[in-house]
Amino acid sequence: MYLVFDLFVFLLGAIVGSFLNATVYRVKNKEDFVKSRSKCINCNHVLSPFDLVPILSYILLRGKCRYCKEKIHLRYLVFELITGLVFLLYFNFLSFNYFVSNSIFVYINIIFYLLVICVFLYIGLYDFFYYEISDRLVLYSSILVFIYFLVAYYSGYISLNIIINHIFTAIIAAGIFLLIILLTKGEGMGGGDMKLVFLMGIVLGYPVILYVLFFAFVIGAVIGLVLVMIKNKTLKSSIPFAPFLSSSLILYIIFSVYILRFISYLFIR
Repeated sequence: MYLVFDLFVFLLGAIVGSFLNATVYRVKNKEDFVKSRSKCINCNHVLSPFDLVPILSYILLRGKCRYCKEKIHLRYLVFELITGLVFLLYFNFLSFNYFVSNSIFVYINIIFYLLVICVFLYIGLYDFFYYEISDRLVLYSSILVFIYFLVAYYSGYISLNIIINHIFTAIIAAGIFLLIILLTKGEGMGGGDMKLVFLMGIVLGYPVILYVLFFAFVIGAVIGLVLVMIKNKTLKSSIPFAPFLSSSLILYIIFSVYILRFISYLFIR
């Protein structure tokens, strides 16, 4: 049963990854991301359902379009594998108590953080390829978080102090990034990063935002040095920061219990 559940969750994540990948392309090209049919970006041939099976279609087609034989970008396979793995880890690291709880809000909580993960996966992917962060998506996501807080508050799940903490954390974190932008004249960070950090602040609150930002800068520094060493980038090259912010937040959501235990071990003895 556990194997069947894991397989289902992984496939669900891969399907979501395939949808997010298609959405990124359609939004960039100003297409309707809901009604548009998937097609080959080389020959524009509309793809059949057999061409759209996550992971499996790429492998069976050997990474080439069935119709024009041009190579399919590896990003589709990689992102489907990543989202599948993220979903698998998320559900496997949930406490068993979640699944036996009688509280409906527990399940709302699971769905909410799964949506947050999907939003940040999309933002990270879009910024990675196009160096842009959607203001509209950040705004709508922030509204979603506020709705979640209202439901949580009236359900007795969180207090008003926690909501205030998250709001002030978002404002202060965005303010710090704005200061960095002003001091570096836009070369250190972009306005999109500032708005994304605002969203992260609302989701995480204080002091968690500090841990996640620290992880993001560490991940960014390590990846940046690796790219410099393999000569794909120079120290002056522009590298999108949203993928690191998104990765750090997602890792925290999945492994929060273990991260907090580790931090407590380091500073509280």
